[in-house]
Amino acid sequence: MKDQFLRDRTGHIIGKLDGAILRDGTGRIAAKLDADAFTRDRTGGIVGKGDLRLFQLGQGQPKH
Repeated sequence: MKDQFLRDRTGHIIGKLDGAILRDGTGRIAAKLDADAFTRDRTGGIVGKGDLRLFQLGQGQPKH
């Protein structure tokens, strides 16, 4: 599977989907979707049921 890069409006990379793992623009894990369909944050805590990885990425983005 090819990695997918997420970019902001100016074209800067803000994230990368790496299978079930979402990394932020610096390469740190932002969120992970586990086999039971729970989304976990970078510390391993459950964020919620379902795919909320992009929501977690948005938590670290500056407000415009």
